[in-house]
Amino acid sequence: MGFFSKPTARKPSPAKPEVRPATPSRPLSAHEVAAHAARAGKAAGERPVDPVAHDITVGDASMIEFGSPGRSAFEVVAANPGLCEVLENAALFYASGKADLARATLEHGVHADEDARTSPLAWLALFDVLQRIGDRVAFDRTAMDYVVQFERSAPAWDERSTGTGAPKVAPAGFVQLSGRLTAESAAQIDGLRRAVAKKIAKARLDLAKVTGFDDVGARLLAEALGTARAARFTLDITHSGPLRQALEAAVRQGRDGGEGAWLLSLEMMQWQNDRAPFEDRAIEFAVAFELSPPSWEPPPITTTLGAAPEENEEPAPAADAAPPEALHWSGEMLGPVSPQLAQLPDFALRRSVVPVDMSAVSRVDFVCAGALLNAINSVELQRKSVQIAGASPIIRALLLLIGISPRHFVKKDV
Repeated sequence: MGFFSKPTARKPSPAKPEVRPATPSRPLSAHEVAAHAARAGKAAGERPVDPVAHDITVGDASMIEFGSPGRSAFEVVAANPGLCEVLENAALFYASGKADLARATLEHGVHADEDARTSPLAWLALFDVLQRIGDRVAFDRTAMDYVVQFERSAPAWDERSTGTGAPKVAPAGFVQLSGRLTAESAAQIDGLRRAVAKKIAKARLDLAKVTGFDDVGARLLAEALGTARAARFTLDITHSGPLRQALEAAVRQGRDGGEGAWLLSLEMMQWQNDRAPFEDRAIEFAVAFELSPPSWEPPPITTTLGAAPEENEEPAPAADAAPPEALHWSGEMLGPVSPQLAQLPDFALRRSVVPVDMSAVSRVDFVCAGALLNAINSVELQRKSVQIAGASPIIRALLLLIGISPRHFVKKDV
């Protein structure tokens, strides 16, 4: 007989779940955004991935919504010289049309971030943005900081013509229009007519300072551009985005928008080599104004027209090896089907080296940069080499970030 009762068995208490502190999420870096886009673009055998209609530029929200890519996805991008996180984010801001945020990011970064402070490309991108914004005081102040940091001369401010009088036509054919285009703008527009008459090579028309137009002013510019086009004159038109938007708004009013706005809109489409929208608008113009529709007669694709020698001037002797013809791009390049980017495959057909001049390009958005990467890859599959000259520092930073190799960038001949 036992003196002690058996102890009652206790039921094991359920294990308490382990509570781990939540790991705070962080926004993805520009490296990861570009790596995700590049990885998606390489899917299905290097075929470009068409974005959805609203995915034109990369804003803050879309940067956070991307999934985290693996480490190996952005090791190639990290090899690009001169890039740092500050510069990458600034390049994305600028590509999205947020020049003020790009400027603030770079100004803070070159003083507070070690990688940005020691990156010459970050400083050059800041100079680039300040020049485009037109802040001479900040540019000069940054130049002094640059000299202290690198102990070498800083880039110089690029003086451009100002005022509403007749513009100076530079040796390279730079013509800038400013203010509201009216009958009083005839003196400015005559600068373009003179460049055409003198057959100036590499002429450029800058529309950055145009603030609006009336019917007479729009007609004057449309007629001048039509004259240049009929003469097969090669012309780069830069910073045309705001004017094109204003023209679109006028055209949406139909006949009330004014015949001048319609004519200038059609002319700009010719210069942008945008045929399908041109033909649709030409029919709409004919219906609205009961006139014959204009015909499709685009200008030359490239800007390699040589200047004719002046009277009594001996022609220059031919060089042993003439420089290769270049494909010139200008203005803003936006979206996956930029008309200028669409010229690259045909231009590359008969060339082993494909030179592209981007010195007149004012902005490339994120989607167009990805499309350019795919286009370059397609050209190189044909054992050809693409050489990019003249890309400004803030644009070059974006192209490096998206995955375009540094070997594609060459120094532009002066």
